[in-house]
Amino acid sequence: MPPKQREQLSSLREQLFQLEHACQRLCRKAEALDDGLGPDPTDDEAGFTSEEIERLVQLNERLAFLARHLQEVGQTLCPQLEARVADPDDPLDDFEIEAILHFMLREDDPDYDEDSDSFLTERRFSLKGDLNHEREGVDYRETVRCFPGRLNQVAHCWLFHDLYDHSYGLEQPALSLGDCLRIDKIWVRIAVEHQATLDLESGTWLPGSA
Repeated sequence: MPPKQREQLSSLREQLFQLEHACQRLCRKAEALDDGLGPDPTDDEAGFTSEEIERLVQLNERLAFLARHLQEVGQTLCPQLEARVADPDDPLDDFEIEAILHFMLREDDPDYDEDSDSFLTERRFSLKGDLNHEREGVDYRETVRCFPGRLNQVAHCWLFHDLYDHSYGLEQPALSLGDCLRIDKIWVRIAVEHQATLDLESGTWLPGSA
């Protein structure tokens, strides 16, 4: 290798080394910020009025209703699409069904902006197959945490538990109970993705891998 190329290669390797370390530092900073998105545990134990507690209980009930609705949607759509996948004359070889929930701020909230999407958080999960974790009569309440008033006595549905206990990054942070009270509406989207593969040489649809 000529000296000039060797020098260029050495310089390039040094730049890559510096870039790798810079990426590692940025990743650590991003993880630290992401950890800070989780709810403050003391918020769940802070004083809530009886009206606020009832609103949280109602939110839990509404989310249980929504979970049942989404299960019904999945149970309706999946057999139809599975029949198409099994049909050799249908080009469909696979599909996905995703539920996207956007938790919207109340219009009287100080952070509400009518010119932008005022979402506190969102949730995404598949409605294909074993639809979700919701099971009739199962209490998903975190027993190691103390919830205010009657909220510590009623069964928590899976969606409510997921909302206050699980964080999935910048767009899907967990919410404290205080932030749960800021929710006014839930915008629900069901996205059905059809998948098929066209073979250019033969001009025919390829069968699925299943």
